[in-house]
Amino acid sequence: MADISPLTGLPGNLSIQINLRELVINGDSTAVYVDIVDFKPFNDYYGFALGDSVIRRLGQILEESIPDYFVGHIGGDDFLCIGRGQSFITGIESARQRFRSIVPGFYTPRDREFGGIETFDRDGSYKFLPLLDIAVVFMDSEHDDVTVEALARKAGRTKKFLKGEQTAESVFPVLQRALRSGYPVENVKALIEACGVLREEGAVTVLAEVLTGKYSWSLRKSAALALGHIGNAECTGLLLNALKDSNPHIRTRAVEGLVISMGRESGPLIAPMLKDRSTWVRRAVLRGIGYAGWLDGLHFLRASAIDKASGAGINTARERSAALDGIAMLSPVTEAEFLSRLCNTEEYYPGDAAFKALCSVGTDYAADQVLRQNGTIPGILNLTGMSNSNLRKLEVMATCSLTQDDSTVAGALRFLEGFSMDLSNSTTAKLRNCLGNFSGDLFRRLVILLDNRKLTADRSCIARVASRMNAGEQIGASALSAFLGWVARRGGVSPGSLLISFLRGDRRAVAASAALAVRALASRDLTQMENVETIS
Repeated sequence: MADISPLTGLPGNLSIQINLRELVINGDSTAVYVDIVDFKPFNDYYGFALGDSVIRRLGQILEESIPDYFVGHIGGDDFLCIGRGQSFITGIESARQRFRSIVPGFYTPRDREFGGIETFDRDGSYKFLPLLDIAVVFMDSEHDDVTVEALARKAGRTKKFLKGEQTAESVFPVLQRALRSGYPVENVKALIEACGVLREEGAVTVLAEVLTGKYSWSLRKSAALALGHIGNAECTGLLLNALKDSNPHIRTRAVEGLVISMGRESGPLIAPMLKDRSTWVRRAVLRGIGYAGWLDGLHFLRASAIDKASGAGINTARERSAALDGIAMLSPVTEAEFLSRLCNTEEYYPGDAAFKALCSVGTDYAADQVLRQNGTIPGILNLTGMSNSNLRKLEVMATCSLTQDDSTVAGALRFLEGFSMDLSNSTTAKLRNCLGNFSGDLFRRLVILLDNRKLTADRSCIARVASRMNAGEQIGASALSAFLGWVARRGGVSPGSLLISFLRGDRRAVAASAALAVRALASRDLTQMENVETIS
């Protein structure tokens, strides 16, 4: 079917428009626009391959969370869901929580520890961007203009639905010149992969020449990767032929390219390569099955996770790790018991990879394993399928971790960010207390957590932060602005409490944020006073 997203396998814009008209405009259903907050900077920072994996995973989560309703892929990181009733709303919220739980797995350990990345935002400003989250906007048939565009405007995001955007001047003509001139190999590799990053369809001819020509394997494998990023039908044919190449590096990149370009449809095409003589190719296939979201390939991953790798001198642990990485990316709850058995089998190796995969899958098997270790909350922990009793025990563990080192605190905060139950009073009190000692990114994340949980400030919160400012601690203007934004939105204190330490401060950004907070607090107070007078 032509109207299918090649990236996610979900219905595309034609189906979306038809369903909007029939189910929302002419029916009683609700449309929900879902996109990933600050996805473009993440995509630029980590690259299209990982960005595409995030998009595929979100599509899979939406499909699984609302199986009885419509899910369409607008393009890029934008999705459109249509349904009605409490089960639909609950499913959307479940998808949001699941996405938050698995997102840390897409970051490097360092960025995961810091809770995000520092890079350029959409406005060109260099700033810190927290771990990815999704924005959800509801619109029903009571609105006059129920369209994808209207939903995008309501979400505050101007979206372009054209694919294959390129820079004003294409890269591939420069690549052609470089190939003719004897330009240094490393520079040519950069040009080849730049064509892929920008998805220049005009580059396919020259990339095909490199892939199939008498060039070094180093240039040819870069060409295979670039063709995967571009991902049209011609690219797919070239990559399928490259699976037969005599060089294992080319075959490895061909596998990776097919996964990038075809998504789950690549699964049946790369699976036969598990018989390849090269361990590098086999590892690429095992990870590729997971990145592609090909659930039908799960039995291959399970078998490879316990088999001894073939070939002299082949590292079994690495092949098993690749299979476990694939399972972790698919995160099927059906594999939780299997992974738990591996974790609890003393002679099994690599145990750390099995534990990581189990944490990515979630369920009570993962909760029990984490609690049994009596340690700290792991950086990646899927909370799906966990009982309320285990979630409460993990909440206690996370709360206790808030007084430990920064990396442990970062994991605890991430757990609480994805925690779907109401926080206990002790956890809420501990989080407010942490305003007195957290610094930098941890302080900012704490404030965002308090805000998202709709918790109010109290005089002790103001006093703790003011005391630190008066002592000369450098909390940071952006962190203080976030703190004051939370106070403004959630209230709980009087405008006058911000006067001395915040409104009269010598940092303009903090004073301006305090001014807005004073306005919001005072407006709320006056409205309440007026309501009381009206009743009287």
